[in-house]
Amino acid sequence: MSEHIDLQKVTTADELLRLYVSTDDNDSLMPTLCKKRDQFLDNLDDVSNAAEVTGLVHWSLRENNISPQGETLDEIADRLGDLDIEANTDNYSELIFMIKIAVARLDDIMLDNI
Repeated sequence: MSEHIDLQKVTTADELLRLYVSTDDNDSLMPTLCKKRDQFLDNLDDVSNAAEVTGLVHWSLRENNISPQGETLDEIADRLGDLDIEANTDNYSELIFMIKIAVARLDDIMLDNI
């Protein structure tokens, strides 16, 4: 699959998420897809759909072996914060920050749709 993909033509989070879902985790394209995902996560204001924001975040969580366990994004961030406090580390600080930005973006999207 990875031989015929031009990621320059992937311009939306929807296109990227569809490509991610159809790509095997072991495919050589996956690291490049993850870099493109991170670009979208760094510019969430360019993502206008709540499902796409959520999909990007859950993909990142999956990549970091974080299970949502039926929690909201805020609850996941709180749990990761608690784990960092218990272990006296900052292992999850980047993920927590990314989640908090995503939650703020989701709130903005919801307000835009009212």
